[in-house]
Amino acid sequence: MNIRAALLPITLLGLFAAAIFAQEVPKPVVEKSDTQIHAEALMAKARHLSDIRAKNAPAFRLKATFTFIGKDLENAQGTYTEVWVSDSQWRRETVVKDFRRTEVGTPNRTWTLDNPTDFPEAATHLPDLMNLFHSASATLEFESIVDSPDQKPAEQCATTKRGSQQEQYKFCFDQKSGALLATLSPDIRPKNMTDYSCFYGIFRKFGESWFPREMACFEDKHRQLEAKVEELSAESSPDAALFKPPPGAIELGRCSGTSAPPSGTLNPEPRFPTGVRGNTASVALSLIVDTKGKPQHIKVSQSGGRGFDEAAVATVEQQWRFKPATCDGEPMPMEIRVILKFTSNIVAY
Repeated sequence: MNIRAALLPITLLGLFAAAIFAQEVPKPVVEKSDTQIHAEALMAKARHLSDIRAKNAPAFRLKATFTFIGKDLENAQGTYTEVWVSDSQWRRETVVKDFRRTEVGTPNRTWTLDNPTDFPEAATHLPDLMNLFHSASATLEFESIVDSPDQKPAEQCATTKRGSQQEQYKFCFDQKSGALLATLSPDIRPKNMTDYSCFYGIFRKFGESWFPREMACFEDKHRQLEAKVEELSAESSPDAALFKPPPGAIELGRCSGTSAPPSGTLNPEPRFPTGVRGNTASVALSLIVDTKGKPQHIKVSQSGGRGFDEAAVATVEQQWRFKPATCDGEPMPMEIRVILKFTSNIVAY
């Protein structure tokens, strides 16, 4: 049997980092294209207009209601609350029926507590939906900008160049105000890739910013998530107890300096499970590598089938070890995604 375990995010980033440090060659100065300059200007204008979490922005309290399609295709409802003081002091709570996710941000850590643990996957997109923008440090390389004057409102859409897996990002802006109206990002999975797009509307003033009050997201044009901001108000003196890590929460590192991802040190191949149908399977796992290099909180993010899922989780949990992620040379916990691929050489007749 030929079984392959692919540690894609770790291996590629590790090799990339090693190549950089091995060759201390000055980077050539690359002139930006007119398209790149224009796209960056559009993004900067939109951020200046609507980024309520910018540095030195006033503290706020945000409350929203949302609906989404559950795993059994049922319509589910929930509430989202955020208290934000700064990038290193915030608290978020997402509630769906009896499920509650609490997240706290501190200067060098984030903390997440799910109660119970099987929190609905669709509802985990709420913080990203409310944040609107990619990280300011993210580098996107744009290849085109297209005007759509017939849209209401008229818009300009900037599209990035394709990445190594043919993925692209797209951002659409109101031609008149410059507000961000829509984003399209790829959701890369073991067997395929889907488009996840979000749309923003009903912009209203908050302080010096204009923030959308209605939002909707689609997966390959199928509606997945809708949200409506019910309250956005200044928070002059939030209770300090809100920002204490909740007992039992999962810890992740935050790094404002030089960071390095985990790298595998012991990654034996799993055994092909007995008594299962099929000769091939892929299982995607999300997990946290702690400061000692041990995998923790392993979850199946893309199933390959029950027998394969169990084999993948057991192998990673019991046998895999890592060199932990670091921030300025100090170990920190980090979440990663790994893909284990199973291939059997048994031929069925």
